[in-house]
Amino acid sequence: MAKDYYDILGVDESASTQDIKKSYRELAKKYHPDANKSDPSAESRFKEISEAYSVLSNPDKRKKYDQMRKLGAYGQGSGGYNFDSFNFEDLGNIWRGTGSAGRRGGGVNIEDLFGSGGFGLGDILGDLFDQGSRMRRSKGSEREDGVNVVTDIYIPLETVATGGKRTIKITRNETCSVCHGSGASAGTTRKTCPTCGGQGTISMSQGFFAVNRPCPRCFGHGYIIETPCSACNGTGEVKVSRQISITIPAGIEDGLKLRLAEQGNRSASSGRTGDLFVRVHVSKHNFFRRKGNDIYCDVKLDIVHAIKGASIKVKTIHGDKAQMKVPANTQSGRTFKLKGMGIRKKSVKGDQFVTVITTKKREYTAEEQELIDQFESKKTHIET
Repeated sequence: MAKDYYDILGVDESASTQDIKKSYRELAKKYHPDANKSDPSAESRFKEISEAYSVLSNPDKRKKYDQMRKLGAYGQGSGGYNFDSFNFEDLGNIWRGTGSAGRRGGGVNIEDLFGSGGFGLGDILGDLFDQGSRMRRSKGSEREDGVNVVTDIYIPLETVATGGKRTIKITRNETCSVCHGSGASAGTTRKTCPTCGGQGTISMSQGFFAVNRPCPRCFGHGYIIETPCSACNGTGEVKVSRQISITIPAGIEDGLKLRLAEQGNRSASSGRTGDLFVRVHVSKHNFFRRKGNDIYCDVKLDIVHAIKGASIKVKTIHGDKAQMKVPANTQSGRTFKLKGMGIRKKSVKGDQFVTVITTKKREYTAEEQELIDQFESKKTHIET
């Protein structure tokens, strides 16, 4: 029978998460390859300890493991099944209906082979196979791909109306110019990890299945640096501040992200660069309000001018002023439209809506006061 994870860590099957973690730390420190260079069996023991902890420290994995353990797949279980004779890859092919087994019989239902046991054995095996497949597909991908960077920029409403260029300052990771991304000091090179053979992961068999884990010797990198570069401390990358020019399109919405390809962090191992995403925030304006492509504003007008009528100049979002005629007997709250004076977004052009708010001066002449009294007594209504 295969070894039992609980026996490997020296804990009872009812052990708490804290007990499991404590035992793992003590055993890992004791059997770490770097601390036992003269003991060839330490590395194998360390792999077993790491594998056991990776399963028992995860509640979902532990639950599935306990269920399989009850079938007798590990230690002295009650089910009595010996899965050691099964090959992991062959069993995976049977599960998926592929490979030689699949070709012969079109795939075998794993529930029919071992029985459901009341807890969905097929789901357990499916999760295990899928997890292994994901790990094999993603091996090395994190080392090869660059990392995206997200930053924020605040712009005034006027920039939304006209668009334009802005310069932002970001700090990003770039390949170290001293070691050219190797992480090794001048005159030295990084070496292939002897534990994983440069794969970055190790496969540990336990019973009828195998678990892929990041290599404990090189921490998933696939190589070991004995003499790190002093400029980047062995990482192969350094932080650099850059000023980048971006184009703000007219009509951009608040909260939208602009993507600048290959302006993010660069991977030291592959030289690939991630993207830069700039999240745009539009600052609140003290005069204008935006609704879609339209602009709204309020203009104060003396009540005498509203009664007599007037021609006034109104600020626009584009920075100039537009002439607007206010007819006689205009009541407070009436809104006028300045066509085409809003925000232009591609081929669509918005309007500017101006609401007149009438005000009163502290003192009026007798003639002006008479006009006001007449106007307010009639309560003249003018359609907007």
